Amino acid sequence: MKKWIGAALLFLSLHAGAVNAADVPERPTVAVMDFGKHAGAATKDIVVENTNKTASDYIIEALVESNHYDVMAKDILEEKIAEEGLNTEGLIDPDTAKRIGEILGVRYIVYGNLNDVTGSSTGLQVIASGGKVHTVKAHIIARMMDVETGDIVMAAKGEGKSKSAIVKAGTESFGYITVGTKRISQVSVHNALKKAAYDMVDKLTERLFGAEKK
Repeated sequence: MKKWIGAALLFLSLHAGAVNAADVPERPTVAVMDFGKHAGAATKDIVVENTNKTASDYIIEALVESNHYDVMAKDILEEKIAEEGLNTEGLIDPDTAKRIGEILGVRYIVYGNLNDVTGSSTGLQVIASGGKVHTVKAHIIARMMDVETGDIVMAAKGEGKSKSAIVKAGTESFGYITVGTKRISQVSVHNALKKAAYDMVDKLTERLFGAEKK
């Protein structure tokens, strides 16, 4: 029953507010919040050495490259949010959203969850060195909110996949992180995360503007 309810809520979230999409201007001003997580998901602390990129960084990149949005710079956003002490991770209530809009001077915010990052045994391979290769999967759920009304005008879910060599959990290995019971490559995690972000933005943009995917 819980799984059915969860699926129903996800369906409603991804389809909510579509009737308001026509009101979104051609180049909306948007700010991307820090993305929260569901239980067991990877966190914003998953970073590739010397890059420090998170889910929100990839989403910002994808939004800018789509050439459909005016996106607020992340450093400016973080500075203004820190000054106010507001919580911008995960779900955001309409009152908080309105306050964020006033502080940042934007009409729309993009927020949501890094839903999960997993190392799947599907398509398991064994490489020449004897190591195993798994498929790393990442999912991102995002919502675009009109901060003036508190309405969700559109939502989308993105998925990304990448291959990763596996080492045993507990093994000290540079450039690897623990996801579940597996030690997988940070680079593979971020490849999957980036693909999920771009996939989500493609879907969001297509639903809002009828734009063709790149």
